[in-house]
Amino acid sequence: MKSVKITHGKSLRKAAFLLCLLLYKMNLAIAFESQPLQNIPINGFVLPIFNVAGQKVWEARGHSAVIVKDNLLYVKNMKLRCFTEEDNPQEAFFAISDAAFVVPQTKSISGNFKIKIFGQNFYASAHTWEFSGDGEKIIAKNHVKVFLDCNLEECSP
Repeated sequence: MKSVKITHGKSLRKAAFLLCLLLYKMNLAIAFESQPLQNIPINGFVLPIFNVAGQKVWEARGHSAVIVKDNLLYVKNMKLRCFTEEDNPQEAFFAISDAAFVVPQTKSISGNFKIKIFGQNFYASAHTWEFSGDGEKIIAKNHVKVFLDCNLEECSP
């Protein structure tokens, strides 16, 4: 068996350098993983929300989403579908908007972008709006238009 002699010269400095480099890379990886991936698009964004019985209550979809800051997403081409909570759930209404801000923890969506809302017997639009996932309603605030007793073909612009 060959013996290995370690000298205090170049070999020890190389080992210390490699150890420091390894620790630096580990700290960099840990710091990177703890930071959210801001401004990186999430293609094909989907956020389904279920009730305690396991039924889908509503679902937000988007072409893409970007994390703006902690717990706030900017979603492009948002589509929102809300369902009735029955034994056989039906679509209560759906809405579309060019963009929206989504807060997954509070189950809320809002926007300063035009939204179009289509229901069984109504159509509505607004420019500033909020959706509360717990209340399952859209609050329209500015430039609101509502058409009642019409089907999709009759009242969509």
